[in-house]
Amino acid sequence: AQAVTPGGVIIPDTSHEATMDAEVVAVGPGAVLLDGKRHGMQCSVGSKVVYAKFGVKKLDYQGEEYLICKEADLLIIIED
Repeated sequence: AQAVTPGGVIIPDTSHEATMDAEVVAVGPGAVLLDGKRHGMQCSVGSKVVYAKFGVKKLDYQGEEYLICKEADLLIIIED
């Protein structure tokens, strides 16, 4: 079934499966900018995030499955 927004936009059923949510378990130091400075991370360990299902890489490490992505690929960081 398709959902329709109040503005009349039709949201296909498949779009609901295109995003996932997760909890951040580790972060890197941040991206290096063109001027050589480092951009600080906006999310931190414990942050809840929403990401595009196909925008992450899966990693199996010591029997656990982890997802790896760039912070820029996150759709939203949910603040507590």
